[in-house]
Amino acid sequence: MPISFEPSLQLYKRLTLLAALLMLLPLPIMQYVGEEGLMAIKSYEMHVRGDWLHPSILGSVWPHSPLWHWPVMIISNLIGWEHVDIAIRLVSVTSSWISACVVGFTASWLFRETPHANWLGALIYLSMGEIAFWYGWLGYLDATFGLFVFSSIVALWRAISEESLKWLLISLLLVSLAFLTKNITAYALFGLSGFVLLWRCNKWHLLKSPAYIVPGVAALAVPWLWQSFIVPSGANTATTTINDVLRNFIGYGILNYLNHWITFPLLFASRALPVSLFIIWLWLRRKQQFFIDQNLTTLLLILFVCLLPFWLSANATPRYLVPFYGLFALLLTGLTLQLSATRLRQSVTLIALFILLKIPYSFVVLPYIKDWRPERNVKLVAEEVIKLTENAPLLSQNDVASGLAVTAYIDVWRQDRQPVTWYRGKVQNVYILAEVESPHLGKLIKSWRLRGDNLYLYWKGE
Repeated sequence: MPISFEPSLQLYKRLTLLAALLMLLPLPIMQYVGEEGLMAIKSYEMHVRGDWLHPSILGSVWPHSPLWHWPVMIISNLIGWEHVDIAIRLVSVTSSWISACVVGFTASWLFRETPHANWLGALIYLSMGEIAFWYGWLGYLDATFGLFVFSSIVALWRAISEESLKWLLISLLLVSLAFLTKNITAYALFGLSGFVLLWRCNKWHLLKSPAYIVPGVAALAVPWLWQSFIVPSGANTATTTINDVLRNFIGYGILNYLNHWITFPLLFASRALPVSLFIIWLWLRRKQQFFIDQNLTTLLLILFVCLLPFWLSANATPRYLVPFYGLFALLLTGLTLQLSATRLRQSVTLIALFILLKIPYSFVVLPYIKDWRPERNVKLVAEEVIKLTENAPLLSQNDVASGLAVTAYIDVWRQDRQPVTWYRGKVQNVYILAEVESPHLGKLIKSWRLRGDNLYLYWKGE
């Protein structure tokens, strides 16, 4: 019996469920990728210290937001901390699933006269390359932060459009959760979107309403309250954010800026494939005329003002784009619903084929790129370090991604001992992990080349 890709509610549901389930494939297969080791360390150290408010890295408390680590800690307590690598990814996958639900719910509101818009929207979101193949499952903050930022914006849209206090309170709660997940940029994106929505909906009078102003001011007080009563004295929640901003704007030449300005929107669109590229191809080849109605115009303007600060920089990375793929999925849904029956069938076929690519990608392509090639096996190095150090104390002066990944495995494989902490030069008779060759740390026991970095193990005797 031939497979039919004739658009229907049943097909949308099946493909959406398949896309959601296939997001789980890399979770038990991959070793730590990028900063995942760092995220695991922060969660595990919070668990060991019994402190749910102050993340720490190698024993040092950092003024980072803790909310993302709470579900990691809960899941790890259920499945075992030796599987914290799976736990951090489960949090991201769950966030992506909920984001897809928000896309579907919002699509049914924006395109209420079109049947099945909700399931098509959810399907488009879960099939986006960035969501399905990378940040949607990777154990970073971004999928969860993106969920809260995106949800807060669409809730604010309903609050302003319908003059609904209920939706306003929901949006303010969501943006506060976004802040507690990552940083204060959530409020900036929320505010930019709010001004666009007030203008588009012509609801400026709401700014004179105490029912809107008082809750808004209260929500803006959350960062101040957090800084005043939770963050350790002398630390600041905005430190990382400010450093990120400076790192993306300072120290670059005009060619760097020009290159970024040209490629950034292309990068955003290409990482939302396949539907984004299909729609662009139809438009460029004049094979389809699209009507941009009021809702689609509003989506375009919100995307523009939110992306603009990152677009104007010289080095904003793709991870900053994750909160905007939900909005982009809604835009693509509105455009896809305008396609003829033939073009719609083609787009759904592309989605189905793209989703199926997740299987070889998860089992072969990604493991080969990240783990199977020479000098990529983090787990093997962690096992060697444990054998070499035996029961002796182990400290670290290595905070690069590969070194943190090794430390993350060592911590949860030796839960009967305290987590590895930073070596401050005052302890003797200890092993020390270093990222650079450091003879002053003592006798070199062994070194490894790992994921483009060096890892050194020293013995610091008396």
